[in-house]
Amino acid sequence: MRRPNPISRRLATAISATLAVSAVLVARPVVADETFADDRVDVVSADVSDAAGPSLSADGRWVVFGGLVDQRRSVFRTDRESGITTELSPVPAGVRSGDTLHPRLSADGCVVVALTEIPFDLFRDDDRDARWDAYRLVLPECGGQPNGWELVSASERSGTARDDIFVDSAPAISGSGAVIAYVHPLPGAPDGVGTISVVDVTVPVNEPGRVEGVAGIPVEAPNRAFLYRGARQPALSQNGRHLAFVSDTTASELLPGWADGPVPGEYATSQVYVWDRRAADQRRGVRLLSGRDGQRSLAGGESPAMSDDGRIIVFTSRDRALVTAELSGCLPDCPSQVYRFDRDTDGNGIFDEPPRRSPLAIVSAVDAGVVAVGVPRAGDRSSWAPAVNADGSQIAFVTDAINLLPSRRGGGGAAEDGDLLVAEFELGQIRRVLDAPHLTGVPGAHGAPSLSKTGQVIAFDTMAAGPLTGVHRTSTGRSIVTAEATPKLSLAALDFGTVLLNLQSAELYAQVLNAGPAAFEPTELSISSNFAITGGTCARGVIVAAGTSCSVNLTFTPTAIRGYSGTLRVSGNGSDAPSVSTSVRGAAGDPVLLAEPGGVDVEPGVVGDVGGRVAIDIVNIGFLPSSVARLQLGGNHPNDFAVVTQSCTGRALNPDASCTVEVEFLPQGPGYRSALLIATTPVGEYTAAVIGGLARYAPTFEVDSSVVRPGGSLGIGGAGFPPESLVSIGFDDGSKPFETVTSNEGGSFLAIVTLPGRLRAGQLRLVASSADGAVATAMVDVQRPVERSIPRLPGFGLG
Repeated sequence: MRRPNPISRRLATAISATLAVSAVLVARPVVADETFADDRVDVVSADVSDAAGPSLSADGRWVVFGGLVDQRRSVFRTDRESGITTELSPVPAGVRSGDTLHPRLSADGCVVVALTEIPFDLFRDDDRDARWDAYRLVLPECGGQPNGWELVSASERSGTARDDIFVDSAPAISGSGAVIAYVHPLPGAPDGVGTISVVDVTVPVNEPGRVEGVAGIPVEAPNRAFLYRGARQPALSQNGRHLAFVSDTTASELLPGWADGPVPGEYATSQVYVWDRRAADQRRGVRLLSGRDGQRSLAGGESPAMSDDGRIIVFTSRDRALVTAELSGCLPDCPSQVYRFDRDTDGNGIFDEPPRRSPLAIVSAVDAGVVAVGVPRAGDRSSWAPAVNADGSQIAFVTDAINLLPSRRGGGGAAEDGDLLVAEFELGQIRRVLDAPHLTGVPGAHGAPSLSKTGQVIAFDTMAAGPLTGVHRTSTGRSIVTAEATPKLSLAALDFGTVLLNLQSAELYAQVLNAGPAAFEPTELSISSNFAITGGTCARGVIVAAGTSCSVNLTFTPTAIRGYSGTLRVSGNGSDAPSVSTSVRGAAGDPVLLAEPGGVDVEPGVVGDVGGRVAIDIVNIGFLPSSVARLQLGGNHPNDFAVVTQSCTGRALNPDASCTVEVEFLPQGPGYRSALLIATTPVGEYTAAVIGGLARYAPTFEVDSSVVRPGGSLGIGGAGFPPESLVSIGFDDGSKPFETVTSNEGGSFLAIVTLPGRLRAGQLRLVASSADGAVATAMVDVQRPVERSIPRLPGFGLG
């Protein structure tokens, strides 16, 4: 049964009465430094001008990017731990100056690859004419030398520099930096038609196996019916085995040819493909991604990005038929959307088998495209520049869409700039990277996102560094900014109950639940003595996506007749990594009672309301009659659950007989809530069951009038927000919140606020937002200000 909504339908009357007793909450303007301090957003490009194109190491510590120095483009690296920024590609003495573009950092943070005009290797590269080559730098922390760039794009015959690398596609690099892919002219093709070479630098120059051309390129030259670009936009898996790319060929066919397009004489349609470089049958080593049921997309695809193992590939497309979804704005071309392709839909570790379900999903959609009923509702405007974390659960992208979240951000910046969002695919949520209330007024002028392994750190370039930090920047143009998110982890308390002395208990398991934002990588597990970790899926290298969990298996061996308590801790890597801990209990004695099931989750609930209900059986597993003397709730959140009925106390319990306890979920806070149901005999033997459930805020928000005027007063009321928390009030037009109120201990508020003096006339959405994702909206109709007529007196134009 739901509690009644404390907001009266006669909100205006309620507010008037509240004013009469002087109890109304006084709204006040948002003060960023005072109310919503946020120190997890940092500018990392120092005073480098026009910084752009960041690339992150897996741990999020190192960021490389391009910037302007001495009227040339160069490569820089920032250590986020020390804050030191270093130029990596200064021009050597006696060498002609030039630009260095598109730096990409290996996952281990040891190797940078970039495209450059500078002949760093004068033995194999000349200093004449126009030239572009791919170079690789091993960083000093990994045994390299400063500015010790190695030539990668060497001719297979002579070993000298190619001098012809295309710079409209960034190079790709494997996790160790040993495999690099770049784009260059396709031999025998017209100017501007490219192909991709993959270089394994562990193989000596001019040796077989060092350079490999991308599969799926036709033998014959392109026809003249359409214009072609060839293969481009490479993306590599961490082991270098899988290469995603864009091509206007029919690369996945047994006999590849050149594709056609919608209009003869214009560019042919390009698709997104993935090539397994180690496929047993190379004739089938290339797979089409931007298609449906094996048919190529009519609109094609662009901008592939790949998870570490190559299983998940994200890309963009304007095709209205790739995924069944609710699309808008198709006049006639649809907005660009971000798609996610899963090459292993059954999760058995074998890629590119016939899929058990559709491998393609749209993620630039409400709730990341995850729907229980119906079809996804796609973004109403274009999304682009996707990036993906190690396991493919986090997809960052730039967007102009205004229907993906309750509020939106104002536009600004360059044509390729927009709002910056992350799709939490497993969780089924979209989150804004810069979502603190004091950042509401920061324009959506961001681009080129890059994610760390877990997605806890994101780097991007932006024109809005000043508004983000509130500090005037001495550098000009764009800046590189990082933002960090900490996942909320939950771990229920465990109790082994009574266990025989000196004997190992049955194995129990604890679940570490990640409620997001971002994924989590467990690296350290610890447990107190007499308890032992015996296995589980929480281990180094395992990525726990937001909305999923990992397990820790435990046993208990009592060595003395007494009760035992300890602590289980699961931590990530690094000083600022998320961690979670819980209590573990047990006692020595003769087991008499057993709870079945020993652990169960109830249906999710809303904070302050009644959630799910579950029945737990208590069984006498002893050889003699016994009874249940006491039932109690313990663990992490005992007040979030209540025993509503039970048949255990006040009666005998014979061997193998059982009784039942019914427990109801009454969540008092958001996230994963858990408790222990403990049943104890008269002489102290006991058993315990873990009960858990997810809870969320579902606030409501109302106004006393649906018609308002700029600068006027408006009565507002809300319920179901976090207790005694700040609630920001603003419009979803990209402007800053104009007021804040404080909810009471029940999560409700009533207030009268003054609207901004300048508002766009028409229907506007008013947004009330607070911590823990509590957001509610109300629509108002903004009327134009009343124009007052001034009486005209004689002598003022009237005679």
